[in-house]
Amino acid sequence: MENFTAAFRSDHDLQQAVDALRKQGVIDLQIEPGVEPHQPMPTSLLGGGLSHLSTAESPGCLLQIVVESSRIRQAEDTVTRFGGQLDR
Repeated sequence: MENFTAAFRSDHDLQQAVDALRKQGVIDLQIEPGVEPHQPMPTSLLGGGLSHLSTAESPGCLLQIVVESSRIRQAEDTVTRFGGQLDR
């Protein structure tokens, strides 16, 4: 199993990605909704890859994805297709 986190600026994009990932058969999805640009993002979900974002560019939602190792590339492609920024 593999896991990674993706940041989304739009709830609509996030929902589209979640729907597509569920159809692909991911093992688990966890959403951290409603991170406002003026609020600090939860550090437990932040990796080094997102720390370069300024508060004005903060993502609106974070999505944690757990997927079979053989399907990680497919899941990453799906996330980026719907506007997510990968953070592994």
